[in-house]
Amino acid sequence: MVRDNKFWARVFTFVATPTKDDGEAIDEARLRQTIDFQIAAGVDGICVLGSTGGNGSFSEDEMKAVMAIAARHADGRIAVIAGAGARTTSSCIALSKHAQDVGCDGIMVLPVSYWPLTEDEVYDHYSRVAAAVTIPICVYNNPWTTGVDMKPAFLARLAEIDNVDGIKESTGDLTRITAIRLLTKDAVTLIAGWESSSLQAFMAGASGWAPVCTNFLPGVAMDFFRSAVHRRHATEAAALWDRLFPVCDFICSKSHIRVAHTGLDILGRPVGPPRRPMRLLNAEDRARLDRVLDQAGASRG
Repeated sequence: MVRDNKFWARVFTFVATPTKDDGEAIDEARLRQTIDFQIAAGVDGICVLGSTGGNGSFSEDEMKAVMAIAARHADGRIAVIAGAGARTTSSCIALSKHAQDVGCDGIMVLPVSYWPLTEDEVYDHYSRVAAAVTIPICVYNNPWTTGVDMKPAFLARLAEIDNVDGIKESTGDLTRITAIRLLTKDAVTLIAGWESSSLQAFMAGASGWAPVCTNFLPGVAMDFFRSAVHRRHATEAAALWDRLFPVCDFICSKSHIRVAHTGLDILGRPVGPPRRPMRLLNAEDRARLDRVLDQAGASRG
């Protein structure tokens, strides 16, 4: 098995999926503008249809359309990752194959099911997805949204599957970064998934990042990532993190998707609301986010 251990070791912005008609239709023009903004900001890549991108809010056809638009518009200028999580294995495979066919560079897959899943069922799910595609796969452990918590030993087992090259660990339990690293002997890239503990995750050995804050402060965030991961300069990274932390902490406390859509509206780059039943932040939280973004020096307009 040949692995590209560097593929996931960079920054992928979790972008919102722009909408119009009060969230009921995808705004393709805004999606292209969102991609162009990230390219101009110098971010390494984007992830469409992740948690922030409303995975689970759109039909399979809509998700396929977003993947195709993103891959074609990026046209190799920036790496494009597709969130391919779906309630059934067959749907996940269909989305994953489509992502590969339209030119996405990798997929991020989380187990989604109404019913609690056993480890054997989750393992079979990933095995079947991996057998259907050849592009890199990142296992996304996010029990807050899926109800499935994949522990370090099980994630190490999944990491033995061909083309599973990355693990996004989003429990916020920083001991797991070290545990997974040791269990896998650094064979896969660990992606810091709980945004408010990113500095600590990088110090523990995570070398990839899939944040929301790069929607608002891409320059500062990229400087922070390079300091923490590339240069391993703890003091420099900590100073930059002090500026980013209030934003990242707010993102985690108020939900990534609502903060992404509301924050972009505040900064003059509106992408519409999330699809119902989700909505933008309420007036009180919006005012607080406005202050947090202003104090961090986020550009407007």
